[in-house]
Amino acid sequence: MAACGPSRPPPAAPPEPVTLGYVTFDALGGLEEALIAQYESLHPHVEIDLQRYRQAPLTYLAASTPPDLMLIVPGEQLNAAIQQGMLTDISELWQELGLDASFPTAFRLLTTHDGKQFLLPLGYTWNGVYYNRSVFDRYNLQPPRTWDEFITLCDTLLLNGETPLAISGRDPFTALLWLDYLGLRLYGAAFQRQLAAGEIPYTDPRVRTVFELWRSLVERGYFLEEASTLTGLNAAMTLVRQQQLDLVRGRAAMIVAGPAALNELPEPFRAELDFFPFPIIDPTAPVDEVVLVAGYMVPSAAPHRIEALAYLAYLNTDAARTLVSQDVNAASLYIPALAHVEALNPSSTMQQGQALVARAQAVVTPYFLSTSQPMQAAVNDALRRLLADPRQGSPFNLDEVLDRLEAARQRG
Repeated sequence: MAACGPSRPPPAAPPEPVTLGYVTFDALGGLEEALIAQYESLHPHVEIDLQRYRQAPLTYLAASTPPDLMLIVPGEQLNAAIQQGMLTDISELWQELGLDASFPTAFRLLTTHDGKQFLLPLGYTWNGVYYNRSVFDRYNLQPPRTWDEFITLCDTLLLNGETPLAISGRDPFTALLWLDYLGLRLYGAAFQRQLAAGEIPYTDPRVRTVFELWRSLVERGYFLEEASTLTGLNAAMTLVRQQQLDLVRGRAAMIVAGPAALNELPEPFRAELDFFPFPIIDPTAPVDEVVLVAGYMVPSAAPHRIEALAYLAYLNTDAARTLVSQDVNAASLYIPALAHVEALNPSSTMQQGQALVARAQAVVTPYFLSTSQPMQAAVNDALRRLLADPRQGSPFNLDEVLDRLEAARQRG
């Protein structure tokens, strides 16, 4: 009778266990861990081995067995990986996730190469001039729109015994936003991209103008005396006034930064701050912005490339979008690329940041991420020299600084 009965297909074999290597940095730790835990619960045969960066992305990609997934930000390392054919083309996935419609058009230059996509964005942040609202209220100050208004604001703060600006001399990633914005406001995004890419000599008169303007702020006494020794957190803490502990020596009213630089501040401290767009210097120059995009890439030689792409596709599911939406609402530190728009409850700061970026005619990745590693070392030295306190009799030779930068550029 069994022989005469209907045939049944054999039961499907359970999927083979897979361990995906996943390299990331610390900025999105809580969200990433939640996404991974959820994915592993939905796909029991998949285990994701989460590792923090210990070397440059290109070093991982050049290994005989690279990771399966990597989180990265656009810049020199991503560009080099694309040009060397180290990454998987995910243009089709971009289309499936609707990113062509939902991700800002101005961002395409950051994630596209020869019309193809190699980075799946998770979200982006903005940058601006953060300030302590109570300090501005005390002196009846308003956020400036132009450079002349900004200089007047700084002078007013000085006359009232306040140091206008903090800068993190030991954190070039944030400190060099000044180089980005002075270049953008004077000459636009094309100039800034070419400078970071090593296509413009540092002896170019435009570069000199940027550094002269920056140095003039130091000579006016606008920056804290200890600026060159401050870490990112120390510099951010100088803006806070309701501190229970005296964690910093000086106090400042403003800092050029993005929300990620303020992430380590407790929420009550962050609540003291607001921000405004970097002031207009040349009214004929386009109003471009510096943004930081974080996203996923899949090495072309990944041992489990198909499974890695499946994880990226999972980010478009209702479950994943819900986690992203909850994280955005809790943190208010970035604008998501994939989330439930109707579930978002953006803070006023998020709305302000999103509007700032939406107005931009073009966006650029921070200089420090866009330039080569030899240039990073050279510009670190230039930053230290630039911030040397003139009140301590520290000599500053701009010709020498620019010559050193140009020598580093020529070395490649």
